[in-house]
Amino acid sequence: MRGVTDLIRRLLGRLPRVFTRYTAASVAAGVASEAVLLTAYGTHLLTPGQASAAGWASGALVNYGLNRWWVFRHREQSRPVRETLGFWLTSLAALGLSTWATGLAGRLAAPLDHGLRVAVVGAVFLGVYASLFVAKFAFFNYFVFAGNSGSGSGLRRRRSRHQVPTTTRE
Repeated sequence: MRGVTDLIRRLLGRLPRVFTRYTAASVAAGVASEAVLLTAYGTHLLTPGQASAAGWASGALVNYGLNRWWVFRHREQSRPVRETLGFWLTSLAALGLSTWATGLAGRLAAPLDHGLRVAVVGAVFLGVYASLFVAKFAFFNYFVFAGNSGSGSGLRRRRSRHQVPTTTRE
């Protein structure tokens, strides 16, 4: 019976809740990115690579805000270099990969009708971010946003009065 209780506790624990919020935030950022990409490329305003960069920028801003304040519940910036640099370096790596992949897709799909070419570029853009989804979650959860209020392996717990150093008690 204890095994079942432990399983239920794990399924309803912190990590599944954080992962669910991360998924919702990623979907919101993905919608913002894809809308910008398809609009910019579909209306001939930008090349596939440029539209990918514009889509990345819009999604990265949405994603950073949602990840920091909602998914991982950070209210203060206790490790600014680790959080900011870690998030943005990961995002820049994704930008490089998506820009390269959408540029390649645009060149390979050049003989196709414009509407179909836009669909191919959009699908490649989503595919890149879908492939990075779990890796980014693990990196954010266990490194970038770890050790603070409500996330990662360094989860802070409220101290009981018995854990407070004796110098503060009489």
